[in-house]
Amino acid sequence: MPTNGLTTFSMHSNETARESTVATINEGVEQTAEVRSSLVPADLDPVSAARRYLNEMIASPAVPSLTADEPQVEFRVVDTQKLAVTGATAVKFAQYFDRIPVYGSLVTIELDEHNGLLSVSSAVTQRPDVDALAEISPAQASRIVGEHAGSADRTGEVPRLYFYYDDRPRTARWRLVYIARNVLDATSTESAETPEAGGGENAIVGAPQRYDYVVDADSGDLVARLPRTHTVTWTAAEETATDGLGHTRTIRVEKDPNGKRRLRDSVRNIQTFDFSFHTLRFEENRLPGTPIGAPPVPWSPAAVSAHANAMVVADFLVTVLRRDGVDGAGMALISSIDCLDDVPDVPKEWRNAAWIGTQMVYGQRNLNGKLRSYALGADVVAHEITHGITQHTADLVYQRESGAMNESYSDIFGTIISNAGEPDIGRWDWRMGEDLSPTGVPLRDMSDPAKFGQPAHMHDFRMLPPDQVPDQRANDFGWVHRNSGIHNKAAFNLLTSRGTDGNFLFTPTEGAQLFYIALVQYLSRTSGFSDSRRGVELAALTLFRNDPDDVKAAKVAAVSKAFEDVGITDPTDPTA
Repeated sequence: MPTNGLTTFSMHSNETARESTVATINEGVEQTAEVRSSLVPADLDPVSAARRYLNEMIASPAVPSLTADEPQVEFRVVDTQKLAVTGATAVKFAQYFDRIPVYGSLVTIELDEHNGLLSVSSAVTQRPDVDALAEISPAQASRIVGEHAGSADRTGEVPRLYFYYDDRPRTARWRLVYIARNVLDATSTESAETPEAGGGENAIVGAPQRYDYVVDADSGDLVARLPRTHTVTWTAAEETATDGLGHTRTIRVEKDPNGKRRLRDSVRNIQTFDFSFHTLRFEENRLPGTPIGAPPVPWSPAAVSAHANAMVVADFLVTVLRRDGVDGAGMALISSIDCLDDVPDVPKEWRNAAWIGTQMVYGQRNLNGKLRSYALGADVVAHEITHGITQHTADLVYQRESGAMNESYSDIFGTIISNAGEPDIGRWDWRMGEDLSPTGVPLRDMSDPAKFGQPAHMHDFRMLPPDQVPDQRANDFGWVHRNSGIHNKAAFNLLTSRGTDGNFLFTPTEGAQLFYIALVQYLSRTSGFSDSRRGVELAALTLFRNDPDDVKAAKVAAVSKAFEDVGITDPTDPTA
């Protein structure tokens, strides 16, 4: 399987096998506080407490994967977040050598309400055998990126140095690189909508393509392009309207004193726009388009679908995951309907939807002479918006295994959210995108991935040939939509797990929270399926830490079995 060059380790205070290790760490921290006459963790802020635990693990042989005798290594805080669903605080650190970050590295220290150590999860490396002195300058790297992106003024941020593991089979090694983030590519004209792409209508087609460009800091060679585009004085009021499926929906709008209305939900900071069939490829500067207001009456069914489905997702984030919007800080959720890619073969058709880094864009298809918007599928809207959450949390690289997991997490939340009105998991619809096709045939089925050509076990994970360029759209960035079936099946196994009494072990809310905690706390850019397994296991240990021991044990065992049954092994198991 692909490797990201990092060694993983994790432990939780509620694991019997780790009790002695956690006790050793706690004892060391307490002794250090006593010797230095300093405060104990309970009297510190979470960042300072987490730093104490991390320093103790670095110094202690009890955690060999973090133990270091290299003076060049350091760990810098990159994020701190308290999850309302668990009451725990996660402090995240990135690994640096010679003041240069290690790409994809992550150490998460999870603390309880009193700054007690709950868990640690790490993906780190020994110092790469690479010279930390770059031969080319950031300006030269920026010019190289501009040449490959098709325009020198599209390079965005100043390129930054990283230690980066190039995992291509014939060149697998650590490199010193420059990475220019979020660069708009003016050259891409390929289409992923081919049978070989493994994506069909669920592949990324035509939305403005943005990449992180990776340039070797010695030779100036382009090492990789890592995809970023994923293929959603007024007063508030509520009213009903008909969506694209003919369903009556309740939507939140705004009205002015003269009675004018617009599709804006001030409660959840949602607004819907009309892109008026402009082309994303050449007219991205026109986004988000024209605010949709009234008249006309009635509202466009496509606009109602986009607006109402975005409301469903935003409400779910707040009420179930306790998250304020895509970025966790109330970011506006913008949707644009009536989008085109390029000059279409069929008038006004673009058969896709995408999260493009800042908002949702929706295309449409011609069905019996009428346009059918891709905004009408609640699961598809939730899927694409979840790409935005992933972007603001784990930021999983959109290629190969991490890309397949990126897709799978979107499928997981797309399915959970679209089934939110059905409390009986046994009656859930596990299909994705069935409302988008004139035949009613879905794009994927989490309960039976093989039904639509996806693998359901790691034995069938589709690998790229050694000489295949890893980030080309022609192979769907390493078959991210196809290989996602394996992780989807694991999620299905977990969500439908039953106890000895025959009842489901997890409520829909618990299932959603398990995957959410793993995504936002334990995964990093280059994480793989096994990292997700361990992240969900750690999430279960924290989420159910106050349950009776037998109940907690049954739930954690069910999580492990769900992944084990599809061949996703425990990354901390040396025999795996």
